[in-house]
Formats: sequence, structure tokens, C-alpha cells
Amino acid sequence: MPEFRVVTGYGRSFNYKITEEVITIGRSKDNHVVLFDHAASRRHAKVRKTPDGYLLMDLDSHNGTHVNGSRVTSRILRHNDLVEIGTSVLSFQYEIGDDEPLTAAQGEDRDAGLQPGQDTFLKLAIRYDDKAQDLIASIRSQAPLEEEELLSEVEAEEKETSQISLLNLAKSNKILYVLYLVTRTLLTTTHQDQLLRTILDLAFQVIDSDFGFIVLRDPKDGKVVPKVIKHKREPEKPAGELGLQQSILDKVINEKLSILTSDLVAGKVHTTMSVPLWRKEEVIGMIQMESHRSSRAFTKPDLDLLTTICNQMAVVLEQANLMEKVRREELMRSRLERFHSPEIVDLIISGESEDEDNMLSPKEKEVTILFVDIVNFTPLSERLSPKEVSQLLNQFFREMNDIIFAYRGTLDKYMGDAIMAIFGAPIEREDDADRAIYAAVDMRKALLQMNKTMEPDRIFDIRIGINSGRVVAGNLGSPKRMDYTVIGDVVNTASRLEKIAQPNQILIGEATYNAVKDPFHIQKVGKKTVKGKTRAVTVYEVLDD
Repeated sequence: MPEFRVVTGYGRSFNYKITEEVITIGRSKDNHVVLFDHAASRRHAKVRKTPDGYLLMDLDSHNGTHVNGSRVTSRILRHNDLVEIGTSVLSFQYEIGDDEPLTAAQGEDRDAGLQPGQDTFLKLAIRYDDKAQDLIASIRSQAPLEEEELLSEVEAEEKETSQISLLNLAKSNKILYVLYLVTRTLLTTTHQDQLLRTILDLAFQVIDSDFGFIVLRDPKDGKVVPKVIKHKREPEKPAGELGLQQSILDKVINEKLSILTSDLVAGKVHTTMSVPLWRKEEVIGMIQMESHRSSRAFTKPDLDLLTTICNQMAVVLEQANLMEKVRREELMRSRLERFHSPEIVDLIISGESEDEDNMLSPKEKEVTILFVDIVNFTPLSERLSPKEVSQLLNQFFREMNDIIFAYRGTLDKYMGDAIMAIFGAPIEREDDADRAIYAAVDMRKALLQMNKTMEPDRIFDIRIGINSGRVVAGNLGSPKRMDYTVIGDVVNTASRLEKIAQPNQILIGEATYNAVKDPFHIQKVGKKTVKGKTRAVTVYEVLDD
């Protein structure tokens, strides 16, 4: 059954089987073949079944209809003709099946032994690459045998040279077309498995194959893993039976060779092409295509074409690998930016310090913990609607978070109306205590500015507690839910200091006071008993500059 294999200008590909006497092609949705292509007319062309074959007719389209690079108004389509409509390409597929009788002319074309009277160019086309004859059939020599006998030896040599040039041009056009389609898949295909399927489909479009597959090497153990399998017709063997020969696999992957083999199976010649797949300088797998028909045995030009496709695939696969890396980094960044300053996120992603897993794994660190809480939030929330409460909290959190990140702190968590921040994890610095105090002072100033814009019934105060010491910091939790946090007595003490602070007061522990290096205005409050501590702790207050 004839069909079009369609690749639109936006990278969409599909097959359309021609089952009706007349079909139309164009941009409008009422066509049989709908092209999502702005360069195509609404009703661009039609195909009609005739006694001579399938007739393609242009319907006075704006940009015209081209077949194998030439603009046409009408044309009987041949197998493997490339119909260009706008920026879309339709590959016409129509081979005579074994169950259909052949006409005399068709029998001659399929017969490798040419009859007397056929032109030299046709002989060359079938011997070199029998698919080429379809691409260049429109320019075959029609000179009768009598005229050819009168040609001088020089003229005959010039004609043969010209014919070879035309054949090579057809082959080059076919290769360029494939490379164009492969490269264009970059615009729409980024996932590796989908990319491999698309490229194998494209290889089937230009190389008449019965069966093909792609295998990739597992980077961990080096074993090959099947990724894509494709049959031209109904599968003749289970998908698991790939016919991998270890000797060929070794030559392709280890010796980096493209191999063309031929076997006699049940009286028929089966040919196989095996070509390496590359990523930079490394062979990462193999593509194999098989022909089970003596009339369509693979040739050296087929192997060259498949090798060229695979070389282009190396660029595409590397691009897909880079895009996958970018997607992973974007996902990682979106997750980390909720808790870490942009500078720390950049360090984690770039790997300048340590890889993410190692940097965020639990380990002991010297840190400074900051707690900030809204004073009397419960009475405040009772006066406001739930929506107004959420708006107030979002504004407060946004202001405080910007300050935390500005001083390279890490947001640990929200606890109702409170915020816990860490300075010194995941990256320790000598001035962690100083930056925590600077952040606390700026928080108090930011609150003053916020309150100036608030309605009188929404004005509120905050209190801040800061403490320093050694904790365990890292990703903690269950395999299903991991959060970056810190645990230890230092954290509890910081929380207790915040609880005993007066409105808009900043209290710090003795370890933080001893760790600061910059000249802050700090005064000693004295010994304070806090919940959960058996002994009183020495407390200091940070005053305004």
C-alpha cells in the first residue's frame, strides 16, 4: 500500500497510507494530509490514482510543489520521491509487493541482469545503488541504441562521466537531505530515547531496510543494551532476537569500524550493515540495519550513507546530552534556590567546591543559627481574614529571605510565622557570625519600613535569637523526603534566645559574641535561664548602630 512519510517544517513526523482514489495535501484541517506548516497553502496539492500510477498535482499553491528539488505542476510519483511542500518533506513509498504481478517494464527494472537496449546510465544506477534510479529517473538518457552506436569513443566516455556525476549528485542530495532532517530534530527532540527512535526512522526513510535496531553500551559494565527496534513490515522474529554477533559487535565498538556483511539464508541473500555510534571520541553503541531480500542487497554506498548519518548523530547525541544536563541543572537550581543564596547555588551546580551529594551530605560544621519570629502573631491573625494573613506573611517572608540570601545565609525552614536561617552551611566562612548579626540588624530596619506602609491594625514587631557552635548539617529525612537542615543543642539554644527576646530585640549567645570580628554595638544582658537548659546561659544584646 502506498504511503507518505511526512516530516513537517516544525519537526513533526508521521506516516499517511493512501487508501483513497484522491487525497489532498495542505495546511487546512479538512485535507487528508494536514501539514502544520505556514509555508504551505491551505489546499496545496492533491494526489490521484491513475492507470499510470499516482499523479501528484499542484493546486496553484503560493510557494509551489517540488519533487526531488524541481518545481512541478504535475508528476507521476515513483518510490522514494521526495515531495517538498513549504518547509515539509513527504517521502513517497510504494514498492511492488511479491503478491502483485509485475509489468514487463517493471520486471526489467527489478532484474539485475539488464536486457539489451537498456541505456548505460540505467546499468550504472542499479549496479551502484538501485535506489538512485528512482531519484534521477526523470533525467535518464532516452537515446535509442542506434544513436549510441554512432557515438565516438570520446563522446561515450564524456557521457559516462556525466552520468556518473549525476548519480553522485543524486547520492549527495540524498545524504544532505538526511543530514538536514537529523539536524532539524534538535529543535524538537531532546530526550535520548526519543532521539534514537527518530534517527532510526529517518535512516529507514532513505535506506530500504527490513529490520534495524540501535544498542548502547552501559557505561557501568560495558554491556550493550537494546534501545530501539524497528521492522519495516510485520516482525519476522521476536524483539529480543536481535541477531547480534559478538565478533561484529567487537569490531564495531572496539575497533571502531563500519561493517557490511552478506549471508545466504534459505536461498536468499541477507545483507547487514553495522555502524558505530559516537559521543565525542568514544563509541557508545551501534546501529544495525538488515535487508532480507536478494533484490535489495545493501551496497557500499548504503554503508557510506549510514556511516554519515551516524557521524551526524554524534553531534546530535552530544547536543541532547548537554540539553539533558541543562535540564538537570535547572531542576537542581529550582530546588536549591528555595533554601540557599544564589551564590551557594552557583557553587553547588558548577562543582567548584564539591559535588552536590557530597556537599549536602550530613557532616559536622561550625555554624551560626538565626531565628526570627513575629511577636503576638495569634491576636494579629484573629483580626485579619485568612487571605490577608497569607498576604502579610508572604510579604514578611519575602523581605526576610532577601536579607538572608544577601548575607549568604541558607533558609532552613518556615515554622508558622517564624523563620530559621543558617550561616555557615553548606559552606563555612570565617565571618558567619558577623553576617548573621548584619542580617538581623537589617531585618529590624526592614520591619520599620514595612510598618510605615501598613494599616495601623497590621503593624507588628519581631524578635530575633542568634547562637553559634557545632552542629550536624546536611540532607536528613527518609528516602522519600529529604530536607537540608541542622540538628544539635546550638539550634535549640538559638530558638530559646528568640523566645525570651523583647519586641524588636536581638539576643545572641556567648559563642556568637566571641566569634564576631566586626565592631558591633553589643551589650551584655547577663545570665538567663531558658527552657530545656539545666544551666543558665550568658546572653548579649545587639543594639542599633
